[in-house]
Amino acid sequence: MKQQDLKIYYDLEEDILEIQIGELTETYYDEIDDDIFEGHDEETDELKGYKIFNFKKRGGMRNISIPLPAHVNIVANS
Repeated sequence: MKQQDLKIYYDLEEDILEIQIGELTETYYDEIDDDIFEGHDEETDELKGYKIFNFKKRGGMRNISIPLPAHVNIVANS
């Protein structure tokens, strides 16, 4: 499996948390829970990230739970 960067963005004005996996591509999103969307590459269907609307209203980082695929390996750079 190829190593991919995990990028996290927060839009304070819109209260949206976006998690991007790998390089940005044309992506479609499916709602997997209330205000939680999972993004997939339009050509390959590869998982590309998540968008969480009303992030702070949902409790911010205290209550966040995103079901990542079992094969995702997240390693911190030192």
